[in-house]
Formats: sequence, structure tokens, C-alpha cells
Amino acid sequence: MAEADNGVTKRQERGAARERQIVSAAAELIAERGLANIRVTDVAERAGMSVGHVSYYFRSKTMLLMRAIQQSEDAFIDRVEATIHGIKDPWRRLTKYVELSAANGPRDPGWVLWFEVWSNAAVNDEVAGLHEELDARSCRILAGIVRYGCEQGAFSSDDPDRTAALISATIDGLSIQLTLGRPGLTGQGVVQLCLTTARALLSPATAH
Repeated sequence: MAEADNGVTKRQERGAARERQIVSAAAELIAERGLANIRVTDVAERAGMSVGHVSYYFRSKTMLLMRAIQQSEDAFIDRVEATIHGIKDPWRRLTKYVELSAANGPRDPGWVLWFEVWSNAAVNDEVAGLHEELDARSCRILAGIVRYGCEQGAFSSDDPDRTAALISATIDGLSIQLTLGRPGLTGQGVVQLCLTTARALLSPATAH
């Protein structure tokens, strides 16, 4: 029985590894070409698998998109949680969150992937539900950073959730512009503009 269980576990691990490989290939292609311009055969070729393998795990390109953004966001959350809790200074903690969240430059792959999610969420309830879930998860982390700063006396906010939503919207808006290649805007510039907004919202001396 133990040997049988071990065999099942190994098959499950191989299956999970294949899924990750397919999702990573799909994420790369979506970022390069857009969801509408890729085929299952393209994903299979990039992943080094057969079309049958890809179709076995994912019945549609929309499913691939959903898993791609979920895998991307899971990795983002892991990076954030592994990094910020070791930072005691509230402003440094918030700065690190913004640095990890914001786009790095034009055609940032992670943000191009989000463009596809937003576009599909407008017409697909399943994608919209996933978008809401992932967005709420990152906002909770940001609100936690705001609350931590308030507890430490570094921030001032009557409504940490609302403040986090405003900072998140600033990150999103500037990252969209950077991803689209707005002239004169850089990754570091986005971070600094986001922190300027955060300081206006959170600085005890200016808070209302």
C-alpha cells in the first residue's frame, strides 16, 4: 500500500510540474503576443509538449490565462511576504511593497498579463471573480502595512483599507502608463510618484 501511495504521489508531482510548465509557457506567450494571438499549438510548442498534453490540463485559453495570472500573483505574494515582514521601519516596508508591485518598464510581462485579465474580466464572470479575489488579497497586504505603520506611530489613517485602495490605484495607474511606454516615465519614477502619494495620505503632519 505504501508503494502504491508513493507511486500516486510521484504521478501527482509530475502532473503538477507539467501544469506549471504549461502555465509558464502560456504566460510568456500572452505577454509577448496577447491572448487572442496565441493558439494551443503555440503553447504546446513553447512548453515542449504535445497539444494533447496541454488540452488535457486546460480546456481553453481563458483557463490558461486564469492560471497564468494566479501563478504570477502567488509568486508575487510569496516574494512580498518573504521580504516585508523582516523590515521593521514602516516607510521602508511600504517602499519595498511599492517596488515589488509596480511595473519595471515598458511592456512589463506581469503587467501585460494583467491587461489581458482586465480585458477578459469585462466579459467573463469567472475571470472577473478571480480578478476580484487576487486584487483583494494584495490590497489586504497593503492595508496591513498601513495598519502596522499606524501602530508604530509613523503613519496616520482613519481608514487603512481606503488608504490602501488609493495607494493601490496609484500603483496601478502609473504602472499602466509605464507598461504602455509613456515618454519620460521610468520604473524608479513610478515608485517615487507612488511614495509621494503615500506620504500625502499617511504623513501624520498632513493627515486630516
